[in-house]
Amino acid sequence: MKVRELYRGKAKVVWATDDPERVVMEFTDAATAFDGAKRGIISEKGRRNATMSAILFKYLEREGIPTHLMEQVAPNELLCCKLTIVPLEVVVRNIAAGGMSRRLGVAEGTVLARPVLEFSYKSDALGDPLVNDDHALALGLATARELEEMREMALATNALLRRFLGARGLELVDFKLEFGRDASGRLLLGDEISPDTCRLWDVRTREKLDKDRFRRDLGGVEEAYAEVLRRLEEQPAGAAPAEELAGAGALFRAVVRVTPREGVLDPQGRTIAGALHSLGYRGVEDVRVGKHIEVRLRGSDYADARRQVAEMGQRLLANPVLEDFRFTLEPGTEG
Repeated sequence: MKVRELYRGKAKVVWATDDPERVVMEFTDAATAFDGAKRGIISEKGRRNATMSAILFKYLEREGIPTHLMEQVAPNELLCCKLTIVPLEVVVRNIAAGGMSRRLGVAEGTVLARPVLEFSYKSDALGDPLVNDDHALALGLATARELEEMREMALATNALLRRFLGARGLELVDFKLEFGRDASGRLLLGDEISPDTCRLWDVRTREKLDKDRFRRDLGGVEEAYAEVLRRLEEQPAGAAPAEELAGAGALFRAVVRVTPREGVLDPQGRTIAGALHSLGYRGVEDVRVGKHIEVRLRGSDYADARRQVAEMGQRLLANPVLEDFRFTLEPGTEG
């Protein structure tokens, strides 16, 4: 199946296959930290990370998050859709730790009032610096729509993983995601989800069960990775199977923007523009008036909620002939 090496990273090798739209991602036992300054080997890491990633990607797929995973073809290999990776890392933080604690002086272990999402420019030479939306747009790293989609999918993934991992006694402190475009231009979740890319603490003891044990020379690295895999593979007592969790129904919040299409007469906009001119704001050339709508809804999964909101736009919230309809979707909160 593997025909030639395409890319060799710090801990994975990507292979071309006889299908130009599929690749094999090989996980190795190599471990690095601090932008490669620290290197080592974690026994069985490749096999464990591949299996953990497969479990979590399959769960997210069932919940409607599109991923690059096709199947696990060997203990340390995943067959995946070939992606053109967006050169941005997306980090979601639920508890202050690592870089956030160092940069902002927030004590490690501080529970954040809400999830924090960060973008970093993927560049080993520059140390993956933090960037914002304006940087990404100015440098052509992603489109405005892609930034919206990545933010939306990352926050939805956070809510889903916290539920899944929490049922297994694991606290999702923070994690890194990567996204890429497939041959049709569709944005998919790529790379891996494992203790290499997530900070995971035991809910009860707050013991670290991730790569921080390697970074900080805490020992017990292999045992931590093995414990996380054991918890993912075993069904926790009293918890619903992953397949049932996927259909349990979750609360979502959609933020909808409806605006007149370019070239369509906007009487309200013209009236406001005229009023602004009369007040002395002669620089105003055009005003467009739209609608901001927030909808809280339940869906069997992320994809179902997106489908419902899209249908609302077509059937009621917007006139598809005269208006443009866009929305973002994020996990909602009870109460």
